[in-house]
Amino acid sequence: MAYRKPTLQDIARQLKISPASVSRALADNPRISLALRQQVQKTAAELGYVPNSAARALRTGTADVAALMVPNLSVLRIDGNLEVLQAIDEELGLQGIRLMVASYHQPSLVPGTMRKVMADPRLAGMLFLTNYITEQLLEVITRCPMPAVLVNAYPERSWEMWEGLATSGTENLMGAELATRHLIASGHERIAALVCEPGQRDADLREEGYTYAMQQAGLKVSPNLVVRCDFFRGFETGRRAIHRLMAACPPDERPTALFCSSDEIAAGAMRALLDAGMRIPEDVEIVGFGNHPFSVGLNPSLSTVTHDGSAVGRGAARLFLEIAQNPELKERQLLQPAELIIRESTSTGAKAARG
Repeated sequence: MAYRKPTLQDIARQLKISPASVSRALADNPRISLALRQQVQKTAAELGYVPNSAARALRTGTADVAALMVPNLSVLRIDGNLEVLQAIDEELGLQGIRLMVASYHQPSLVPGTMRKVMADPRLAGMLFLTNYITEQLLEVITRCPMPAVLVNAYPERSWEMWEGLATSGTENLMGAELATRHLIASGHERIAALVCEPGQRDADLREEGYTYAMQQAGLKVSPNLVVRCDFFRGFETGRRAIHRLMAACPPDERPTALFCSSDEIAAGAMRALLDAGMRIPEDVEIVGFGNHPFSVGLNPSLSTVTHDGSAVGRGAARLFLEIAQNPELKERQLLQPAELIIRESTSTGAKAARG
């Protein structure tokens, strides 16, 4: 089971006194006897209780900074993360809170970076934005003694690891299923997937959604039809993936449809197919993921799955503020539902456009 931070109520329950008395004892209020104060403080230490100083600082106006924790700055330019960041900054700014970006570079350095960041007396809490989510990172975030929100992420599986975590994200599994089922419904059986290297959670979930939809339809997922791409070099890696895909498959086994883990990868794939003299969607149908602003301007326009970064960011910021005011908040996981947007890169959208 996931770690749960002890609360005032836990101390009060163990000592059979009111939470208000616990709060006063921890604040060394003279209205509470010295013996009881010592007993409360001893029990708090045994349970590992850490006072929510961030909430108190927010109420008094002395905390006006939130730290955005990222593995590196390049994470801000993939998968709509800049939209997420802008929405967080705007939402917190309305409450007078400024955003500070802190890079921790590798998972093992997260605790040390957090300690340095928490030394700032102005800090109100932290938001974590990363595609590399490990069990160790989840535990570190859960144990954070101040408000902490995991951004652009949602459990979708392994729920027990996420218990008590605050998250705001998009349906990756369902989005990929929707995209793949749309291609299956158009009569395709050889559907390739341009996915990413394992370890990036969003991309992993999208690959799982593709695989699940294929299996549910009784279709074989051939290793030749799954091509690994680089999330950070979307267009170029998508273009090269088509060359690898065509080289690996005999002409009569080449895919007639593509599911791509991002719109950037899909755009590169479209360029390579068109350069090779293939028609979209007549020869190959394509669905991307992300609903990037450029996707509607491609020729043909790209069918894709929504990824509303602004909504994810606003949700994360509001959740952060709610937890700061109410550490016992129960509803801690926000989800933006996936939606398939059909455009001209798939036959259904092309027919609708012609009609």
